[in-house]
Amino acid sequence: METICVDDVVIAHVNGTTRSLTPAEIMATLMADHGMTRRTARACLTRCVENNHLAYRQQLGRTVVVPSLNRYHSLVPGVVLAPPHLPSSTDGSCCITMKEGISFGNGTHPTTRLCAEFMTTAHNNGSRWNRALDLGTGTGVLSLLTIKLGCSHVDATEIDPIAMHDARENAVLNGYSHCLHVHHADGFSSVHNYDVVTANLRYPTLISLEDSIHRWTAPTGDLVLSGIKSGEEGRVIEAYASHFDIKAQKTRQGWVGLHMKKSSL
Repeated sequence: METICVDDVVIAHVNGTTRSLTPAEIMATLMADHGMTRRTARACLTRCVENNHLAYRQQLGRTVVVPSLNRYHSLVPGVVLAPPHLPSSTDGSCCITMKEGISFGNGTHPTTRLCAEFMTTAHNNGSRWNRALDLGTGTGVLSLLTIKLGCSHVDATEIDPIAMHDARENAVLNGYSHCLHVHHADGFSSVHNYDVVTANLRYPTLISLEDSIHRWTAPTGDLVLSGIKSGEEGRVIEAYASHFDIKAQKTRQGWVGLHMKKSSL
């Protein structure tokens, strides 16, 4: 396998996991799956870090490898993520400023990209949202994108206090603290209906939340789901079938995203 292809595999492997990987775990994968020596595997990982695709970080007393945010990242065509110290993109792209925190949700995971693709496609096809709900917001990527797409009020829920802190900081960095409201997921309830609901959560949680999501979604409102591994989507679609019509389904790196519309009946 050519060097650049191996580097792409490593980058995709780190971007596609929901847990933090140590250098030893990544090198073990390279040796087992690609027949590398330990020295070659270490050189490959070092190259990815030196080229600013990945970064080392101390997390809970150990060194882990994470996607580097010290560069522009394309979220979807026309939307980029950037750290605070970089200027806004000069190519006309919409720029979302993201601090490099330690919590999950920096926008590079396939599930985040799937949700973002559905949202931008719906917007480009004429959908307009005034009020949105983002369940499991992480660091707030999808909430911020919803505001960039014209939403004036977003309620976001999260169970991780570190992610909640990062999401609020990112709202401030983008000048959206007045319209992005972050709530702890435990005990969250709302009397409002939302024009769009996004939920990037694992499938058992999505299934358990169906009744609440049905109540929170406005008639004919949009629902965007991900966090579903290939093979699990049938159970999610079945759980939502009585209240939502499926509009689109996509798979990326073994993860499935769904765009649904609340039935008008």
